[in-house]
Amino acid sequence: MTRQTIQLRQVMPAVEGVARLDAALSGYQSYQVISAALELRFFDWLSERGPTARNDVTAIGINGMFTRGFLTALADMGYITFEENVCANTPIAEELLVSTSPTYQGDLILAAGRETSSWSHLAATLRDGMETPKTGPRPTHDHLRAVAQRCTRGELQHVVGLIGQHSGFRNARSMLDVGGGHGLYAVALCQENPNLQATVFDLPHVVPLTREYIGKYGMGGRISARGGDILVDDPGRGYDLIIVSHLLYTFRDRLTDVLGKITESLAPGGLLVLNHLFCSPGCTISPGSGTAELDRALMSAGHPLCHPEGLEAVLKRLGYIDITSSPHETGMGYGVLFCATKDGGETVHCRDGSSSSGCSCGPGGCGN
Repeated sequence: MTRQTIQLRQVMPAVEGVARLDAALSGYQSYQVISAALELRFFDWLSERGPTARNDVTAIGINGMFTRGFLTALADMGYITFEENVCANTPIAEELLVSTSPTYQGDLILAAGRETSSWSHLAATLRDGMETPKTGPRPTHDHLRAVAQRCTRGELQHVVGLIGQHSGFRNARSMLDVGGGHGLYAVALCQENPNLQATVFDLPHVVPLTREYIGKYGMGGRISARGGDILVDDPGRGYDLIIVSHLLYTFRDRLTDVLGKITESLAPGGLLVLNHLFCSPGCTISPGSGTAELDRALMSAGHPLCHPEGLEAVLKRLGYIDITSSPHETGMGYGVLFCATKDGGETVHCRDGSSSSGCSCGPGGCGN
């Protein structure tokens, strides 16, 4: 076999092709710069100090030979100003990257690069699917903090607004959030309805994080967190409102069984709300949206729910009435919000206003 000699002067790659690769590499490097700044709590530090001389930045542990490039990179991305050797946060950084801001997004950024991220070891995930072995319980707290920050980009506000328009919501006194994780839907809905008491039900290792969020928003008197597995444990009965958000993907082949179990906890006349991603109409993927579509797949255990009609059919089989579906854009793309009423009569409230049909709201009965 004759080995052909490669003439180096004839194999130089095309400039346009190299530029595409460099753009991808530059995106990765930019991500690492902003991640490093977050891990060093640089934006917090700068927010507390105000405009700061470049030489003083070494106080947070950055080697002096890197400060100029590091600060210039952040300035190029628009997160700081860096002029005449003085740096300061921009309004964008103060809003999104300072950890005390109510719209902080740093956990979402950092989670994408964690060892536990769905994007880590992507080749193995593509090859082996979502069942690729990972250490430790799932979902992780890092993942749930990222999910919390993503949903506050508009999805939570939109979903809560739609639920608030439903006639059953204003009369509700007890609520169950199945797989509620961070608990922000329970927090927001209780803020909308001052008579509402909520229980967030999720896996036991998630509960400490849920309680952290409940405490953060000062809702400990009205929202509780319980640990358990919805497939085997009883989250209580007689709830006026049950919300399930982005949980059903792993149960796509057992929707009737899982929703049937959840339905047992809903009072007759109670409102069920399901918020999930679905394949876009026609199951098409627009050019330019491939990475976002892959992210949707990773965030939904491999694939969004396929067709809203299928979920509606399941709800009908379970005896739900007044079923409505509202397409909406989530932080992860196309989603549909289902609202459905459990057949069986109007919800009746106790005289103290704290119970529901059968006076058995919540796991401990009326008033619990």
